[in-house]
Amino acid sequence: MFSIILPLLLIASVVMGLTLRRVYDSAVASLQDERLSEVRLLARGIDFELRSITQVAENTAALLRIQTTLDKPLLYNILRENTANNALIYGAAAAFEPFKADPGLLSFAPYVFGDDQQLLDLGSVIGDYTHDNRWYSTIRDQRKAHWSEPYFNMLAGGGHGIAVTTYATPIIRNHEFLGVASVDLRLDQLSQQLTRQTPAGDARVIIMSASGRFVSHYDPSLTLNGTLQEQAALSQAPDYQEVVDDILAGGTNLRVLSNRYIDGGAGNTWVLYTPIPSTGWFLATLLPEDALTQPLREQLTMALSGLALTIALIFLLVWWISARLSQPIQQLESAVSEVARGKLDTHIENIQSLDELGRLSLGFNRMLQDLKQQIELQTQQEANQRLLEREWQMARETQRALLPTIFPPFPEHKEFDLYAVNQAAQHVAGDYFDFFLINPKTLMLVIADVSGKGMSAALMMAVTRTIVRSLAQSGKSPADILRETNEQLRDSQHGAAFVTLFLGAYNLVSGRLVYANGGHTPPLLLARDGTLSSVGEATGTIVGMLEEQEYHNAEFRLQPGELLLLFTDGFPEARSPEGEFYGLNRVKTFLQNHSKSSAHEICEAAIAEINQFQNQHLADDITILALRRQGGGISGFLNDLVKPR
Repeated sequence: MFSIILPLLLIASVVMGLTLRRVYDSAVASLQDERLSEVRLLARGIDFELRSITQVAENTAALLRIQTTLDKPLLYNILRENTANNALIYGAAAAFEPFKADPGLLSFAPYVFGDDQQLLDLGSVIGDYTHDNRWYSTIRDQRKAHWSEPYFNMLAGGGHGIAVTTYATPIIRNHEFLGVASVDLRLDQLSQQLTRQTPAGDARVIIMSASGRFVSHYDPSLTLNGTLQEQAALSQAPDYQEVVDDILAGGTNLRVLSNRYIDGGAGNTWVLYTPIPSTGWFLATLLPEDALTQPLREQLTMALSGLALTIALIFLLVWWISARLSQPIQQLESAVSEVARGKLDTHIENIQSLDELGRLSLGFNRMLQDLKQQIELQTQQEANQRLLEREWQMARETQRALLPTIFPPFPEHKEFDLYAVNQAAQHVAGDYFDFFLINPKTLMLVIADVSGKGMSAALMMAVTRTIVRSLAQSGKSPADILRETNEQLRDSQHGAAFVTLFLGAYNLVSGRLVYANGGHTPPLLLARDGTLSSVGEATGTIVGMLEEQEYHNAEFRLQPGELLLLFTDGFPEARSPEGEFYGLNRVKTFLQNHSKSSAHEICEAAIAEINQFQNQHLADDITILALRRQGGGISGFLNDLVKPR
C-alpha cells in the first residue's frame, strides 16, 4: 500500500512544486516587464511634453532672428502667449546683449511670469544679467540651448519662490549673438502631472537632473532639497549605490533592492528607471514588491491547497482499495505505479479471469489506451492552436510593419501635424493608411478599406499598398494611380475582392490637395472657427472590381489651422451592443468637441470612444488619419513670413 502512496505523493509534490514555482517566477518576470514598459512610456510622454516646451523658446528665438527691428508690443504679446498656452510654463523671457535690442538701451530683458502674467525687465531686478547669471552667460559662451539645474524663482509672490528649471536658447543672426530666449518650467505642475499619469497607483515617481538633484520627488520636501547621491550615502547599502551609478550612467533597467521598503519597513522594492533624452534627466519609479505580487501569491496558495486536497483524496482512495483487495492486486498496483511515473504505455498482461479483478484489469487497460489517445489528441490540438496563433501574430506584425509607425513622421517639416491609427476587428485588418513624401514639397496621403476581413483582406491590403507606392513614386497623378491600381488588382484578384481608396497629393507649402476618390467615405474638413464640411467626394468607382474604369482628379485647399480627417466606414458605422449605429453626426460632434486637440489626440480619442461605444468588441476595422495644416500663433507667423500663399 505504502509503495503506491509514497511514490505518488513524492512525485506529485515535486512536480507540482517545481511547476508552481516556475509559473510564479514567470508571472513575476512578466509583471516586471510590464511595469518597465509603463515607465518607458511615461518617460517618453514626459520627454514629448518637455520637447514641446523647448519649442516655445525655439520659436521665439527663431522669430527674433528674422526680425531686423524689434517690435516691443509684438514681443510682449509673444511672451504672454508663451505662458498662457501651457500650464507647465511659469515664465518666458527674451534677454538681449547691451544695445542690441535698442541702440538707446544698455539692457533690455522683458520677462512675463506667473498666473497673472506679470511683466518686468530682468535688468531692473537682478542687475547685469549678462555676467552674473549662468542661464545667460552659459548660452552666450556655448552658443547652444541648455536646461538649467532646478532652482527657486524668487520673483513669485509671498517670497517663498516657485521651484522651476529654465530652458534657454541663443538668438543668433548672421553669426552674431543677440541674446537669449527662455521659458521656465514649473516643477510643482510637473509633479502633479506625473501623479495623474502614473500607471500604478502605489508607485513613487522621481525625476532627477543630470547631476542627480531631485527635480520632482514623491516626497515634496526633497524636491530641489536633495540628491540621489545623498540618499545613497544615507542608505549605506551597496546595491543601492549600484542602482544610483546605473541611473546616472543613463541606463534603463529594473533592479530589486532586497529588504528595503519604500518609506521604511521591511520588504523588497522594485526600482525602475530610464533616461529622459531631451533634458539629460532621469525618471525612476519605486514599487513595493509585496503589494505587486500579492495576487500571484494568493493564487499560488490556492493551487497548493488544491494540491494538498487532491493528494489527500488519492491517499484515502488507495488505502480503501488496498484494504479490500490486498495481495491479489499486486499486478495492478505495479501498473498503477508505472502510470504514476508517467508511463502511459503500461499494459496489464495475462488476464486469465473475468471476475471483479479481471474486469478491473480490462477496464484499466482500456482506460490507459483512451487516456493516451485523448492526451495525444489534446496535445496535437494545443500544438495546432499555438501554431495558428503564432501565424496570426506574425501576420499582424507583418501588417503593422507595412503601416507607418513613427510619429511625428517628418520632424523636419513643421508645416503640418499628422497622425494615424489602425485597429483591426480580427487579428489582421483590411483597412490601411499610408503617407510618404514623393518630393520635398509633396506628401501623399492614402486611406483604404478592403472588402471583407481577416487574412484575405490583409493580403489584398498589402498588394494594394505596394501598387500605390510604386505608381506614386513614378510621379503619376492620383487619378492615374487609381486607374492603374484598378487594372492591376483586376488582373490579380479577378474581381473577387475590391477596395475603396482615397489618394491625395498634399502640397506642404500652399496647402493644396489634389485627390482622387475611388468610392471611399468622403473626409471631413474642420475649419479654424469650428465649422465642418464634407470634402473629397468620390471621383470614380470602387477599385479592383470593374474593368477599364476612369477616375478624375479634384482638389481643395487647407487653410492654416484647418484639419482634415480621413477615416474608414468602421468609424461612423460602429454599432453598440444594442445595435445602434455611431453615425456621421456623432463623428462630426466628436470632431467639433476636439477642434483644439492635436492630430495625435484626435486619433487616440476617437479610437477610445469607438471601443467604449462598442463595449470593446469591434464589428469592423477602423482606420483614422488626421492632418492639420499648421498656422496661427508663432508657427503661423513664421509660415506666412517664409512661404508663399
